[in-house]
Amino acid sequence: MSKLTAKQIVQADADGIYIGNIYTVEADLDLPKKGQGGAGIAWKSNMPHIINDHGKVVRPREGAGNREVTLTATITHEGEVATREFIATVLALKSDVKIVGARAIREEMPKGQPYRLSGVVIVERDDGTQSTEVVTWKNIPNFALLPEGIYEIEGEGLGEEKIVPKAFVTIKAGLEKTWDDIPTVVAQKCNYDDVSITGSFFNENRLRAEEFLMSCNLDSMLYNFREAAGLDMKGAAPMTGWDAPECLLKGHTTGHYLSAVALAYAGKTENHAKFGEIITYMVEGLAGCQQAMEESGKFSYGFLSGYSEEQFDKLEEYVVYPKIWAPYYTLHKILSGLIDCYEHAGQEKALDVAAKIGIWIYNRLSKLPQAQLQKMWAMYIAGEFGGINESLARLKKFVDKPEFLAAAKLFDNERLFYPMALNVDTLGGIHGNQHVPQIIGALEIFARTGEKVYYDIARNFWHIATSSHIYNIGGAGEGEMFQDPHKIGTRLTEKTAETCVTYNMLKLTAILFEYEPKSEYMDYFEKALYNHIAASQDQSGPVGGSTYFMPLHPGGQKGYDTLSNTCCHGTGLENHVKYQDAIYYVQDKALFINLYIPSKLSIPQIGSLAILSDFLEEKSGHKALIKIEKPGFKELRLRIPCWSRSGFAVLLNGVVAGYKEKDGYAIITNNFASGDIIEVTFAFKFRVEATIDAPEIAALYYGPLVMCALDDGEEFIVLEKGFENRLQKSGDFEFALDGRKFVPNYYADTGKYHAYFKIK
Repeated sequence: MSKLTAKQIVQADADGIYIGNIYTVEADLDLPKKGQGGAGIAWKSNMPHIINDHGKVVRPREGAGNREVTLTATITHEGEVATREFIATVLALKSDVKIVGARAIREEMPKGQPYRLSGVVIVERDDGTQSTEVVTWKNIPNFALLPEGIYEIEGEGLGEEKIVPKAFVTIKAGLEKTWDDIPTVVAQKCNYDDVSITGSFFNENRLRAEEFLMSCNLDSMLYNFREAAGLDMKGAAPMTGWDAPECLLKGHTTGHYLSAVALAYAGKTENHAKFGEIITYMVEGLAGCQQAMEESGKFSYGFLSGYSEEQFDKLEEYVVYPKIWAPYYTLHKILSGLIDCYEHAGQEKALDVAAKIGIWIYNRLSKLPQAQLQKMWAMYIAGEFGGINESLARLKKFVDKPEFLAAAKLFDNERLFYPMALNVDTLGGIHGNQHVPQIIGALEIFARTGEKVYYDIARNFWHIATSSHIYNIGGAGEGEMFQDPHKIGTRLTEKTAETCVTYNMLKLTAILFEYEPKSEYMDYFEKALYNHIAASQDQSGPVGGSTYFMPLHPGGQKGYDTLSNTCCHGTGLENHVKYQDAIYYVQDKALFINLYIPSKLSIPQIGSLAILSDFLEEKSGHKALIKIEKPGFKELRLRIPCWSRSGFAVLLNGVVAGYKEKDGYAIITNNFASGDIIEVTFAFKFRVEATIDAPEIAALYYGPLVMCALDDGEEFIVLEKGFENRLQKSGDFEFALDGRKFVPNYYADTGKYHAYFKIK
């Protein structure tokens, strides 16, 4: 191998610089002084009072707002010089809001039964918001030994005012703890291998995504695992960014990659066989690492990761981020990827490896007291565990071991679950992607146990999030954090709508629909899929790039992560190979069509059909043309989109089809025949929707699509009320007004755009 030149060393070391998650900085940064190739690195901050040249962080005072700091690295070696900039967002200290009240806990329990009092209470703050606070209760009795009666327990005072939390526990004889009206699965989602995407920009995204997945170096994906297990790395180059050898989150992208190739395999596309080969190689490689770790005697039974067990040890000692970085989050991605390889590709060995990981988790966490677990899960980022509770409950579906469900429940996070069970919005100020996956886990635990409280947690969370925390594109959160309810128009920045959050919201939505097949779920799904996920991919080629945030401020511009291997790069690997996810559901002999994406469905028991036209396109007349190929269903349920309640019409073989409407669906009952053509017409109109917190700030929609103005300006574009009526068609998906182009967010892939406008 030829020796690298000084210039090549400088460039390689510049590309390899890693300083952690710089989007939500709360603690000092570790700024490297030397690169892997030996080049020296010097740092310069443009705001040394916030982050100095050595990485020391001083957070802005409360109320001063977050600060963006540009850190410039100068890389030098043998006279060659290069520079690289990093923009870090330092979070301001939390506002000094005061607690003005605490909601009392009221619970009824059967006599003679044990009861654990919640370790958190819901508090009211002087700014009108609600949150949760950890409470220390005084003199908790042994409830199982108490006679009938009402027992009042007080906690230590909270906040400056020392607000005293109270709990009232009623003990009753003969009272059985039962769940009323337990929801059951009503509609089954069609399997990935029953549906294929056939056209539109969704198919273009899919092709780019599959090509990138096939181009990845598998030995690089296994590098950190082999290194941790003491195995040969087969000459592979290490991964970069959040998966670099020096990064504490290494291994998470490999887990997402497993899920992505399993989903791509399930789609039975033209690359089906290739993805099967990739899955086999990856699973064999990880199984070998797990076995080597066990045989070395340095790791506990079942452990598998790209690093040692040290991070898990430190978490139990409450070591904070960035000294550790979400070890159970990384483990969740690995576990989920393995289960996906079993469920979607039939890889038995993947299930064996996953089951061992599940036992390792149970063996470790089942020894810890509940108070310690709650403190761990409440830790910012360090205690982030993704949706590992979901994977453990899902594992129980395939391997009937009680340890897996018990382990899943050990991740119950009271600070999130308790207020959601009561349908109280305490989301403001909490990390978005740290918590949405936990809700998916609650729903999966419900599926295994029937304990309705978990279903209530998930359903309540979904309604709270989608009614009070969603931007026009379906994404949530600013700077990775949920904001207070309805803070939309006043929270338009370059760091809105973390893509991971939307990825997880769509997963949650698709499962909830199974229990409650109503159009409101798919109205949200469509909004988020069309306007956020489909618009999050780098369209320049099969480079695997995806957005971290989706900027929604005036003059926003998307940035695509290709080298940093962030969390959103990981979910981005999956997003574009599963567009068939929620198009079709089946209920007995009824078939739901939720999304009008050009596609084919084929199920022996149900029959086959195809959506032939893209209803977004003008050349289709904004109609969905559905052809019945082999009828097996007796009833067709067509979603009536919320944006087309009027102007929605259905023709069957050219004749107006009568239908009844229920839960936002047009229900057509007919003896369908092969060759039948169903034509669905929609009312594509412009509409303007103002934000609640800033009514003068509004978004523009055309049908389901968020329309953006292509404009370099960084101030709000001011438009006269009723401007939407003056927009003129100027091209496919393109409109014009006063010299500006308005296009769907998907088309605003490289230039600057405006997604919200000021209306006068």
